[in-house]
Amino acid sequence: MPRVPAYFDAFLGAIAQGAAIDHVHLGYWDEPDAVGPSQARAGFGRAQARLSEHLIAMLDLQPGDRVLDVGCGFGGTLHAICRTHPGVMPFGINIDARQLRVCLRSDAAAANAAWVAADACRLPFADAAFDRLLCVEAAFHFASRSAFFAEAHRVLPRGGVLVMSDFVLARPPLPPGTIAAFADRLEADFGPWPALWTSLDEIRCNAERAGFALGMTDATAHVRPSYHTIAPDDRAELSGGVVLRELHRLGCLRYLHLRLDRR
Repeated sequence: MPRVPAYFDAFLGAIAQGAAIDHVHLGYWDEPDAVGPSQARAGFGRAQARLSEHLIAMLDLQPGDRVLDVGCGFGGTLHAICRTHPGVMPFGINIDARQLRVCLRSDAAAANAAWVAADACRLPFADAAFDRLLCVEAAFHFASRSAFFAEAHRVLPRGGVLVMSDFVLARPPLPPGTIAAFADRLEADFGPWPALWTSLDEIRCNAERAGFALGMTDATAHVRPSYHTIAPDDRAELSGGVVLRELHRLGCLRYLHLRLDRR
């Protein structure tokens, strides 16, 4: 199995101490310019759920759909799907058995969900096994987006849909030493991140080569208040969150909601 991102150790430790953590992704605010630091921190959990709601809506779920959440984290998004779309057949995969054990927590709405230990680039499912795939802020960890797209295409039928949120980071106009420090910090805090600097054109090319038509909604502005939680302005040391905040400020970070329709 690929390496599990190290930041999950802290989340799992908090859960073991009784914390309730449903999501491990950025938040989404409908009116980000109206949100101050204290509001952003207080509403971060709700904003994370709001981001999931946007992606779920993009799936256009129908009763009976077989839905796979790829890189399901602690199961918060799939649990939300089960609550709002009780007629679907839900599956979640993760490379980390510890996270899957958290997914199994009591949730009556998700009683029929199946949780599987698996690699996104080697899905252990038959061809056309699912109608909808979801991947929330996880594909940047995968060994290869192109390999994931190929597997997603295989397990979806014609007309199937993959919806995902993803970072697109452009190399910033900074001294080489600063760029190297940024890259090292992102890998240490949020890695594996094998293709750090990429572009929407590259993602589109990989998606089309795999057999998808790509649609995109830019959510960059809507996730900006997340930095008040993951990288407060008074945090002096360089962290992965601070690097993301600075790349966002420089216009070198885009946060995209993608819909890939299988041809």
